[in-house]
Parts: sequence; C-alpha cells; structure tokens
Amino acid sequence: MDCPFCQSELNEGAIKCAHCHEYLSEHVCPDCYGTLPAGAKVCMHCRYRFSQISVDVGQLSMAFNTEVLASLLFRFRLLPQEIITDEDKITINTPGVFRLWNNTDEVPWNKIAGFNYRSGIIWDKVEIETRGQKPSVIIGLSKANSDELRRVLQSIVNAN
Repeated sequence: MDCPFCQSELNEGAIKCAHCHEYLSEHVCPDCYGTLPAGAKVCMHCRYRFSQISVDVGQLSMAFNTEVLASLLFRFRLLPQEIITDEDKITINTPGVFRLWNNTDEVPWNKIAGFNYRSGIIWDKVEIETRGQKPSVIIGLSKANSDELRRVLQSIVNAN
C-alpha cells in the first residue's frame, strides 16, 4: 500500500506515513484541511475545536423573533430581531430603520466560548460570546424562547 500524499511505501497497519508524517485517517480539519488522527477533538495545526454537541440535531433547528414592544423600548425599532438556528450555526438578523440595512451575525456552534443570560420581568437578554469577536446580543426574548435558546447554548458550551 502507498501513501496517498507522497506515494511512498507504507508499513502494514500504519496510522501515519513515516516519510511525509501525514495521518492516514479520513479525519480532516474543515478550517486548515490538515489530516488528523481518527477521533481528534482539536486540530493540532490550527486549534480548531470539533463540536461534541450533546443535543439532537432536530432540536437545534429553531426560528423565532424577539418581541416587537421590547424592540421598540430597547432598540427604538418596530422591527424585531430574527433568530434562526440550524445544525451548523445560529444566525441573528437585526434589521435597521425601515429595513434600510440589516446586521446579520452568523455564529458557528464550535466558535461559541460562552454566553450571558439576563432574565427580566417580562423579557430576557442573551449575549453570545465568541472567540476573538464582539458578543452577539439578543434583546427582548420571550421567556419560552429564551429558555429553549439557553438550554441549547448551555449544551454547546459544555461540549466545547
């Protein structure tokens, strides 16, 4: 058997090529495309963390808006924030005045470092902290939506 990278001869049962030092597994980092040993949780080349999410993928798909009255009181806008999640990321769409502009934050699950949750009397606020970026803020969540989002974020933070 030959190495798929450098075409040199491989020993029987080899995990890593002795000539080019590439791992022979099909586990590849999506950030730097470096080869990794099977089951690696962190890329040794770029420190990319593979998410070990303990939530069912079906539970990660959510879509909801913040409350209109809360948006008017806190952001002085009649247009509420839109939050859409899927198995890869959370998207926070914050429309500007009359929808003349949109500010869209896309945060991959594996880049989430933590979150701050503030419970109010009527509405809640969630700040999602990411590595090397400013936090994404969601203001005016209903209690039901904030509980669901907090549960998912807690499982993501615990996994990372």
